[in-house]
Amino acid sequence: MAQSIVKVIVDAPLRGQLDYKNVLELGLRVGERCIVPLGRRNVIGIVAGFSDSSEWPVNKLRKVAGRPDEIAPLSENWMRLTAFAARYYLSRHGMVAVPALPKFFRRIPGPNYANSLSKLRDRKFKSNDAPEDIPLLNKEQEAIVDDFPQSKGFSPALLFGVTGSGKTEVYLRLIENTFKADPKAQILLMVPEINLTPQLVSRIGNRFKDRVVATWNSSMAEGQKASSWLACHEERASILVGTRLSVFASLPNLKLIIVDEEHDASYKSHEGVRYNARDLALKRAQIEGIPVLLGSATPSLESYRNALEGRFRLYKMKKRAVESAELPRITLIDTSLDRPQNGICSETAEKITDTLEKGRQSIVFLNRRGFAPVVECKSCGWHSTCPHCSAYAVFHKTTGRLTCHYCGWSMKLPTSCPKCGSYELQPVGRGTQRAEEELEVKWPEAKIMRLDQDSARRRGSASRMLEAVHSGEVDILVGTQIVAKGHDFKKVSLVVVLNTDPQLLSFDYRARERLFSVLMQVAGRAGRSGEQGEVLIQTKYPKDSLFRYLKDNDFEGFAQEELKARKTASMTPYSAQALMISEGKDIREVLDFLSQVKKIGLSVQTGSVRFYDPVPQTVQKVMDIERAQLLIEADNKMELQRFLAVFTSEIENRQFKNVWHIDVDPLSF
Repeated sequence: MAQSIVKVIVDAPLRGQLDYKNVLELGLRVGERCIVPLGRRNVIGIVAGFSDSSEWPVNKLRKVAGRPDEIAPLSENWMRLTAFAARYYLSRHGMVAVPALPKFFRRIPGPNYANSLSKLRDRKFKSNDAPEDIPLLNKEQEAIVDDFPQSKGFSPALLFGVTGSGKTEVYLRLIENTFKADPKAQILLMVPEINLTPQLVSRIGNRFKDRVVATWNSSMAEGQKASSWLACHEERASILVGTRLSVFASLPNLKLIIVDEEHDASYKSHEGVRYNARDLALKRAQIEGIPVLLGSATPSLESYRNALEGRFRLYKMKKRAVESAELPRITLIDTSLDRPQNGICSETAEKITDTLEKGRQSIVFLNRRGFAPVVECKSCGWHSTCPHCSAYAVFHKTTGRLTCHYCGWSMKLPTSCPKCGSYELQPVGRGTQRAEEELEVKWPEAKIMRLDQDSARRRGSASRMLEAVHSGEVDILVGTQIVAKGHDFKKVSLVVVLNTDPQLLSFDYRARERLFSVLMQVAGRAGRSGEQGEVLIQTKYPKDSLFRYLKDNDFEGFAQEELKARKTASMTPYSAQALMISEGKDIREVLDFLSQVKKIGLSVQTGSVRFYDPVPQTVQKVMDIERAQLLIEADNKMELQRFLAVFTSEIENRQFKNVWHIDVDPLSF
């Protein structure tokens, strides 16, 4: 017998589920989208359950207004995943589940809805007719493919393979084996960066010509996102290649999850629900009862520790896939001895010239965009600061403007100092634009291209630029982290790394891990086709142990040293952390609020939970809003989660007017 009350979750900061009168004729099912009244408007909600009773008087309940379409309900496992994410990241179920749908499926249908839905179903996904070139597996690859579990059951694994070791080919073979075991299977392949998607999708499409390969990333038009989501939901798409949000894609027959470059911080969301997609991929695999593979040349210390302690299977690939290819030779250039001229040391300049003469390609890596990080007045010391943020306004010479990378504020570069009127303004520091200009002056005959967030702003521009590099149209590629991630540049033989020292000296305890990772990744772009590549790193601190491990391509040695230091200091992954972040117009009021909150936390403190004093955030002011944080730690995640559930309930009951949120497992402070 149908139950009279339907419980619905909506995208609103409301506790629990909302009760509505069930309209039996609609035949609603759990996981189905429905239209419900909320305040003075109708919204899309998701049916979470049914009941014969309500805590509210039944005669005062409002009716479900209808259903938007006949699309099948979201699966029980999908509902479980979004419910878990809401609990773990201290959000509401509806605020996780509903925004995980494409915008098309969370809007109230208009008069042309049916026609639009039909067009989404009819969209043709790109087919690939390129010749298929399937390489032979080497012994390391073959052993992993043979050992990887295909049977049903949750089985997490970490694939630690050096750059160029052929991890992608292993992924393709595992996908192939999954289809052999279940021809109707669906696979989720997650990547951290949008720019990795086209190349990977093309390769997958060439290998699996009879399969629909869908993509999902933030650069796609809303219609494309909706079409991809629907193809996956209706099981017409067999493979989904997506970035962070794809972890919430509806894949009813999901049989394998692969997370490429699992260490990448891009998997962590820094707005809305602050989830980590890599961690949710593990949870989703557990809920579905399927294998999940995390892959990286520089695994996160969390994943590496899990593998060392037996919670993950650990697979290693220490050789490059191309038999004749060697790992690059890494040379450190001491900038205190070989002083840079316009950012380039003399030894570096000689190597770039030699590479150009051989007809090979070079990458110049500088993880700072713009022309100069700051403009300074030589007379009075004025600096180009943003009036709305506690940050410098970066000089972009291509536009002739100072721009804040936090709030977007921009102004034309003044001709004289706003403080003293002096005309002696000079750019300080070096960004990719300045490096590009200096390289053009030194090597005018070379074809130089810059790839960073500014040059790749237009849709499809990054793909076109990368294709130019692959086709040999570029001699020197200047770029930020975009050039370091996963690209298989066949003609690059030299990588030059500028200005690593600020991160080496950073106060952030994760900075060394991030620096080692990005250096190993960018170094891995060199010498992938056979000829040994070379990497030049300019630094004042060549004797730092990080560089010793890097020169030896010894991630495991570096990881062991870092894990030992983290354990001594009781830092992640040997502790669990959460940041309570508050915002307001006055930093004193914000800090006072966090001090009050800390007292509340201490009153309900349990076990190993510990608090630190509230402090302003590193970038204290953004868009005229002051920000501060309160760090909370515990010995393990389970204990921290139990405490946070009580702690946040206490704060909500006090009904503070202050703006605040909690970031569980934060990556930045």
